[in-house]
Amino acid sequence: MVSLLELTLQLSRASDMVSPELNHHQRLVAYITFNLGEALNFDEKKLNLVSVAAVLHDIGGLSMKERINVLRFEAINPHQHARIGWLLLKDYREFTEIAKIIKFHHVDWNDGRGLSFEGETVMPESHLIHLADRIATQISRSEKIINQKDRIYEKIVAASGRKFDPNFIKAFEMIKDKEYFWYDLESIFNGRRYYKKINFKDQCLNIDELIGITKLYARVIDFRSNFTAVHSEGVSAVAKRLAQHLNCDELTCKKIQAAGYIHDIGKLSVPSEILEKPGSLTQQEFVVMKEHTYHTYVLLHQVHGLEEINEYASMHHERLDGTGYPFKLTEKNLSLGARIMAVADIFTAVTENRPYRKGMQKDEVIMILKNMASDGKIDASIVEILITFYQDINKARIKAQKKARTRYEDFAKLLAQGDNNGNKK
Repeated sequence: MVSLLELTLQLSRASDMVSPELNHHQRLVAYITFNLGEALNFDEKKLNLVSVAAVLHDIGGLSMKERINVLRFEAINPHQHARIGWLLLKDYREFTEIAKIIKFHHVDWNDGRGLSFEGETVMPESHLIHLADRIATQISRSEKIINQKDRIYEKIVAASGRKFDPNFIKAFEMIKDKEYFWYDLESIFNGRRYYKKINFKDQCLNIDELIGITKLYARVIDFRSNFTAVHSEGVSAVAKRLAQHLNCDELTCKKIQAAGYIHDIGKLSVPSEILEKPGSLTQQEFVVMKEHTYHTYVLLHQVHGLEEINEYASMHHERLDGTGYPFKLTEKNLSLGARIMAVADIFTAVTENRPYRKGMQKDEVIMILKNMASDGKIDASIVEILITFYQDINKARIKAQKKARTRYEDFAKLLAQGDNNGNKK
């Protein structure tokens, strides 16, 4: 069983890794939101809901530029990423209510008129996150955070009624003179332990529920770029079919399927400019790109019960001869699941269509895989299984990626439709 909360916290952490300027931003906002909610006497259910929404409130910031723009007090194009966050989360039962809160977390209070926006109701929780978010954006790295409290408070009060609900500002006034609050913010800001933990309500996921959540993570990972919009779906489908043809048991097949969905979660730390570069990467760009497997491992390592899935996912660029990365593991240290994932990732990468090139044909794909197997890079027995069942495995990839492409295009249409209907970016 795997914790939904632990998975959610690592997704939040991953999306904040896109830039050093986002250092633990969503966790800071969640902590501030939680304290404000306590001061407002929110019940446990409401407090948990708004705190989890705060942990994921910027999940729709798919590029570094989008995320940096909304760190300013008067944010640039603030509603675009909020709407993207809503679109990403709204169809998942565990995040339906959270998605509604996230959708409008940059709407100004506007003397109460901010309780509706573009004809839709805005939840009060959205306004609470808006306040917490703006408090967090005022924190400077240049001095101790507690020494900034008066400046931050004055900035917030000056926008009372215009940007923020005055009643929520009263809650901020109640906690601003408590030293631990600012000490905790500094500890979170620096990645240290802190005094007052947020008491999230958690739930454990069985393997089928876990697969559903990892599908969401694949969407968050892949939708950052049209170049990779369907990649994780393809890897997952190919890896699962390979495992089935290798006669793996059902649970192992499902774990490999889940690993395929999240194998590139570390790419959330890679700038979109590198992900979307159609030509060859420079040496420095490739160094940045290679880091994604390391970040995948570190992020998933924090989640209890995900050990095997993490191994399969994060080892997909390791090679049997020890020339892969990031751990330089050799054949004796690579499990069957990790070997399957390596072959699935290569196969999907060379067969899928990208905006800048068509996928390779069967003969060329087989030549590449056979050459890598004969060079001791990837498992020859898995390659043979892939060749034997090539049509079935490729059909599974095409089917999965076709569905993913339709979802991506529907997502883009909904986003464009919102803009055309007058939603502010």
